Amino acid sequence: MGRMSRNDAPSPNPPACTFGLDPLLLGTGCCTVAALGYTAANICVQTLQARNPLIWVLFVKESVAVLLVGPWLLWRAGRGEGVWPGRRTLLALAAVGLLTHLAGNLPLFWAMSVVGLAIAIPANLGVALIASAALGWFFLRERVSLQSAVAIAAMIASVILLSHGAGEANGSSGAGAAVAWGAFFIALAVVLACVAGVVFGTLNLAIRHSATRGVSLGLLAMWIPAMGTAALGPMCLWRYGVSGLLATPLSDFLLMLLCGLLNLIAYLAIIKGLQMTTMVHANVVMASEAAMAAVAGLLFFQEASSPALVAGVCLTVAGMVLMDRPVPA
Repeated sequence: MGRMSRNDAPSPNPPACTFGLDPLLLGTGCCTVAALGYTAANICVQTLQARNPLIWVLFVKESVAVLLVGPWLLWRAGRGEGVWPGRRTLLALAAVGLLTHLAGNLPLFWAMSVVGLAIAIPANLGVALIASAALGWFFLRERVSLQSAVAIAAMIASVILLSHGAGEANGSSGAGAAVAWGAFFIALAVVLACVAGVVFGTLNLAIRHSATRGVSLGLLAMWIPAMGTAALGPMCLWRYGVSGLLATPLSDFLLMLLCGLLNLIAYLAIIKGLQMTTMVHANVVMASEAAMAAVAGLLFFQEASSPALVAGVCLTVAGMVLMDRPVPA
């Protein structure tokens, strides 16, 4: 990928306080909102793909951002406001967007259908933590303090425990499916969830680089999902046809729209979070999504608890507490 070029946008400036809030506090809050939103959206997708084609569910989910944010961007452009960055930046973000949807979202949600949300998401987040720390250091020169390294280690240990605990719990959403698919597909699902973690780390790098160099939040919120709409739309039509897609039950379609809205809120929050704090800090907060998924299963889906699940949640809390202020480059 090479070092990031600065030809398309102004040099980064320290994030300014918003509403009088400390940027680190605001960034942490935004990342927490993102983790909550993505947890809710993932539960929606997991529910929907049992009855609907996965590519159709993801197409509708990503199209919500295009339909809501796109007209606003066009209105701003019509007023002569500079909403479009340079062509080089747009092409780079388009490539990252296609990679995100085709090598990130599709494999991850397929993995969720095989081994369950509570196993696929922790595996994905653990790798994303490591990838984000490495990419942030190499491309953006974001150094990691010893205390932050300990926090990362605690979060990685927590996602391993949560994944193990989900397998122990007799209410695990993917347990029956996992047995049916066989050992090979279970291993493949975990590998693909991990690969998706590297892809999402790359997406976070692109977002932070762009957001701190003048690319608007609205453009980022529309352009990356638009790549999913462009890639998945033709696949849906070719595979299922218009009549097949229109046969979707209204209740499922409304749930897809809700999923898209939750995903958009989470995506806007993580863009702002990555603008206000470092990739390492943002991804440690986002790793709490694994514990949120485990707790949601216990509270709302009557999934069984286990010592590993409890230990994983406790380690997640410890990792959040251990975070220190980002080390400036």
